[in-house]
Amino acid sequence: MKFRMTQWVAASTLALGMLFGLTSMCAAASLQDILGGKVVRIGAVNAPPWYQKDLRTNEWTGLVPDIAQALFQSTGVNIEYIDTQWGTAVAGLQSDRFDLLGGFNNTPERAKAIDFTRPMGAHKIGILTLANDAGRYATWDAVNSASVKLAAIDGSAAVTLLQPRLVKTQWVIVPTSDAMQLELESGRANALLTNDIQMSQYIAKRGRGTMIIPTPVQEQPTNIGLRKDRAALREWLDQRLDSLEKDGTLDRIWSKYIVQATKP
Repeated sequence: MKFRMTQWVAASTLALGMLFGLTSMCAAASLQDILGGKVVRIGAVNAPPWYQKDLRTNEWTGLVPDIAQALFQSTGVNIEYIDTQWGTAVAGLQSDRFDLLGGFNNTPERAKAIDFTRPMGAHKIGILTLANDAGRYATWDAVNSASVKLAAIDGSAAVTLLQPRLVKTQWVIVPTSDAMQLELESGRANALLTNDIQMSQYIAKRGRGTMIIPTPVQEQPTNIGLRKDRAALREWLDQRLDSLEKDGTLDRIWSKYIVQATKP
């Protein structure tokens, strides 16, 4: 009897192991079925700290790649990054150049053309200046002045949200993060307008600059964009983002990229 009981326990344990293994394999296979293969193509804008490309190795790092690694680890799916720009990203998704674009905000205009996951986090929009004039940008009303010339990235959340409100401000709209920083450093702009993540990256890299978050605070959730016909993929991503939020992974990733703003 004891021998039979031992056999039964061993057989049950083996069956459970096979069941859990099969369930895990099915979960991975279902994602591959959703994607139509073992590769997920992610649009990437060379705009640190969201994405940064090493031109020697073509490797991508940054906040979005960190989150992408957390999302797709242990799924058997490989990540391929496709160069794009914020201003043309919607067209890239619609034309199937890539499957996803992280760090992409859900705006009413964009939502007409593409779909979005739940937020992968949120960032604050602010001002970065190299001059000792933080008080000049204490409020958005103060920023809304013809004496203020702001550099910003075409198609970015900051431009989409604030350009319609800051109608008196002089705008210098450029295609990339590097071009925006050049406008500031050359003196062609008084300051740049972007999110706290990108400003933190600039200050850490350059060792200078003052970040101001004008009041009232403009906080912008940021999402992952995808085509409207990818409902199953959106649901899978939403579930994974929920899990990463609950276990603290998202908070740990975001905290790597933010410094404290200056109070004017």
